[in-house]
Amino acid sequence: MEKCKSKVFARKIFVFILMACTIIQTKNIASANNYKDATFDFNFYADGSDGSISPAREKQDDTATYVKNNAKSTKFNTAVAGTNVATSCTGIDPKIYSDWVSVPTGSYRYISNWLYGNRKYAYPMVVIRQDNAIHKVSGKWSPDNISNRY
Repeated sequence: MEKCKSKVFARKIFVFILMACTIIQTKNIASANNYKDATFDFNFYADGSDGSISPAREKQDDTATYVKNNAKSTKFNTAVAGTNVATSCTGIDPKIYSDWVSVPTGSYRYISNWLYGNRKYAYPMVVIRQDNAIHKVSGKWSPDNISNRY
């Protein structure tokens, strides 16, 4: 009888541990909030200035921002600016910027989080080596990511 109680107890402990691991894993997967990709596709005149990839989006967790370059021949550099005003780039604080990251064609990059807790919205910017030509810029981005990159 004692062996039987011990086996039942061991099974209960095993099930409890399994459930706890499942809950912890589910919490980690669900931790990224604003991770759905937004597409961007536009022509950019490389005159030495930067431009906006797309409208600002709310930064909802401390994961890295994700940017993918789908352009056929245009490598670009990107940075994420922080703002508390989603409707206008005039709200961008020039002191609240990520480092510029090079994104070759057909590749993606994660831009380390520095924004969450400092500004409410992420505002991705793009710059291309100045050659005074028009370049096709396209890809996807999200302010948060599901890969747990920071």
